[in-house]
Amino acid sequence: MNVNKLLWTIIAFIIVNIYIFPVYWIYLTAFKDRATLFELPPKVIFTPVWDNFDELVRYGAIQAVLNSVIVTGVSIAISLFLGFLAAYALSRYRFPGKNLILFYIISTRMMPPIVFIIPIYMMFSYLGIKGSYLSMILFYIGLTLPFSVWMTKTFVDDVSIEIDQAAQLDGFTTFKFFRKILIPMIAPGLVAVLVFSLLSVWNEFLMANILSSPQTRPASVVLANIRGERGFNWGRVAALELIYTIPVVILIFLIQKYLVRGLTLGVVR
Repeated sequence: MNVNKLLWTIIAFIIVNIYIFPVYWIYLTAFKDRATLFELPPKVIFTPVWDNFDELVRYGAIQAVLNSVIVTGVSIAISLFLGFLAAYALSRYRFPGKNLILFYIISTRMMPPIVFIIPIYMMFSYLGIKGSYLSMILFYIGLTLPFSVWMTKTFVDDVSIEIDQAAQLDGFTTFKFFRKILIPMIAPGLVAVLVFSLLSVWNEFLMANILSSPQTRPASVVLANIRGERGFNWGRVAALELIYTIPVVILIFLIQKYLVRGLTLGVVR
């Protein structure tokens, strides 16, 4: 093996393990009881227990993860759908104020969400939807939609307009063209948009803490409030973190090949 190649392999192995080790340690901690957890030196080989997961069921943390799945899934699905339609219109049609609209869309991401806390809280309270799934879904649609529009537009721009014209000559309706031709062509890019939007919503804490109720509270909020009888129960925290990360890890693992293609889509013309 080439010496330089071996050296870079070793460096890559070290970097990957630096990132993976905290996750590995969290997963390990989830299966430790309190006595094993505080033993020194820390044990890597031990008898795993399920007590922490049993406590999570009584604590209501499983429902919190389901809340996260519901809120994230619905908001991202609507954001991707609306973002795709807006991106296509902004990419293909010419109309007055188009550049101004594009700037206005991206300008909504120039301020942190904390700026909108008071008006959003007052508006949702007035409408009577604060504490419901709907309040969080509406906020997260607004949070991810600008990013979805801009990113999707760049992928649609890479598709020649001649393909649209050829589809029209073949008698394709607009939505048939989307379903049969355009969406399959830019699918890797849409996957990239999905993943970045997903992580923005799944990990968001501030607005979720303010807009949710005890019944709709997502896992990010529950995770910050888990306490044991004598301070933080780190085993319980680690168990929830394990359950909380598994859906995202599985999803990204399943779509990783499309994600890599999406991140590089349009780089080489």
